[in-house]
Amino acid sequence: MAFAFASVDASAYTLQIFGNANMDEQIDDKDMDFLEEIIAGTKEPTNLSDANQDGKIDPNDIDLVNRLLKHEPANITIIDSANRTISLECPAKSFAGLHTSPCREFMMLGIEDQVVGVTNYVFDDPDLYPRLLDKANIGTIYEPDYESIARAKPDVLITTPGSYIDPVLQMVEPMGIKVIGLSLNKADYDSELMLLGYISGKPDRVKGFLDWKQKTLDMIAERTKDLDDSKRLRVFSATMSSILKGDKELSPSLIGQHQIIDKAGAINVADGIPTGNKVDGEWILDQDPDSIIIASYFVKEGFGYTVLNDTIARESLRTILESDILNQTSAAREGKIFILGYYGTASGGQDPIGVAYLAKRFYPDLFQDLDPLQLQKEYFERWFSIPNQGLWAYP
Repeated sequence: MAFAFASVDASAYTLQIFGNANMDEQIDDKDMDFLEEIIAGTKEPTNLSDANQDGKIDPNDIDLVNRLLKHEPANITIIDSANRTISLECPAKSFAGLHTSPCREFMMLGIEDQVVGVTNYVFDDPDLYPRLLDKANIGTIYEPDYESIARAKPDVLITTPGSYIDPVLQMVEPMGIKVIGLSLNKADYDSELMLLGYISGKPDRVKGFLDWKQKTLDMIAERTKDLDDSKRLRVFSATMSSILKGDKELSPSLIGQHQIIDKAGAINVADGIPTGNKVDGEWILDQDPDSIIIASYFVKEGFGYTVLNDTIARESLRTILESDILNQTSAAREGKIFILGYYGTASGGQDPIGVAYLAKRFYPDLFQDLDPLQLQKEYFERWFSIPNQGLWAYP
């Protein structure tokens, strides 16, 4: 049966589960009411209203939504971030993650006992993933270990939704494993995490975490919303490794792409530059940003969970200040270059931490009461149940 799909009011995002009839951020009683109105003929179907995917809207769809609300086992159909429609049993009994982001979220969700395989990168940072170290090493998105995946035999394998998913689908789906493409570190993080929450039977845990992070982001947005553009700092962000290598052209970092700068109330001067493109020193000097944020991705640069002092970070900053490109900028001369450890401040659900660090630095008078270190502590201790440690921002 073909439906003429209706539009509904816009939400922050749409949870991509069939049965989310009103197309908002969650499955709730409103979806049951919406389905009843569709059956009664007072509302038009939406493209997610056919919960059981049988081609019609009837009481069976309401029954399926009701099972989800009661956290009862159910066969659900989702749309992943690779735009693939997948049916699977929910909650899934076992999981594996082929990249770091889902492994991080497995710990946040508290489903480590259901995890049977993790990416090789987990073992590079054992202190950050202590409850995943006994899991099978299944390789990476670049080099999956298909034999290890077959032995682990997860119900669900999470991988990236980009081009690397295609060979994984060809090799893994014949094993009877559901392959789901989720980035869990980009702009659609909230919707992807909520989807994973339903698949794992932990939607309430996800909602609590998203509410926690949104509280800080909303507060910062409220205090900066009335800033005139002339008062907003103009900011450029680059990658530490490129500077340390002496590159003559720099790519805007993921700090900018993930809108950490914008959410802190500043203007990202590199907005509009395509991902992967580089800018030269002349462009940066012409922009003359008020502040420069450097993203560090590696412990060897002085940032990370196991870094307990600022010795290396101090040396990294000295190198940045002496670099051919940045040493001529006003930001360098005025001491307005700031380094963030990306994997503790900007990846996935860490954005309120990075935004808090930047907002307090950009507008200290507006955020005297904001404590990024306290947010970092809550993130690790409350949501990940690991000790709060590491160096994530300097100076």
